[in-house]
Amino acid sequence: MDRVKACGAALFVCALGLVPGAAAAQGCGRLAASVDDARKLLLRAANEPAFEAAKTRALHAKNALDDAALSSMDCQCKGAYSEFDTAALRARRARDADSPNEYIDSLDAAIRAFNSAVGELKSCAAQRAR
Repeated sequence: MDRVKACGAALFVCALGLVPGAAAAQGCGRLAASVDDARKLLLRAANEPAFEAAKTRALHAKNALDDAALSSMDCQCKGAYSEFDTAALRARRARDADSPNEYIDSLDAAIRAFNSAVGELKSCAAQRAR
């Protein structure tokens, strides 16, 4: 049984203290929940020790990242949409990985894109607050 543990960027998945302004804006009703789901599933994918099980968790994270991308578009935050979309693509690559190292590299890239998306959401919220 191959064992895998994503590290590096995985250690820095930020806990989402999602900006209330972004979540309260019109069309943003599911944003906080979808982003939090994606965060939790990325963490599970990063911490799963068994390679095949980790790949399955990456698929779940990919689906949650797709939902977060759609929610951020509904919230009219195009930068976050783009980053969540990139994160979903990287999570899918992790799911399709042929080796634990390829999995780790792809999942780390997904987590970095997720963190960038959260930064974009915060920027959107700050712009709305002005």
